[in-house]
Amino acid sequence: MIKKIFLIFLVFLLIANIFIFMVNIQLGEEIKMYDKKISLLRQENLDLETKIYQLTSYEKIASLAAQLNFVKNESPVYLEEIKYAYKK
Repeated sequence: MIKKIFLIFLVFLLIANIFIFMVNIQLGEEIKMYDKKISLLRQENLDLETKIYQLTSYEKIASLAAQLNFVKNESPVYLEEIKYAYKK
């Protein structure tokens, strides 16, 4: 009787071990997939940061200003007295 119970217990442990092994294999595959996604997202993030730095660089802004015929105002106008903001 004890041998049968022990044998059933061993079979149960064997089945549980196989099940846990299969779950671990599946989790390993998911981890690989997520690692790949993380790597792709990091690369995309680096590309986007580079694009931001290129678009906000002074050289890019200066070239856009030149294309739009903007000129640097040597003597800016300051509003010291409000003459046109309200009606007298």
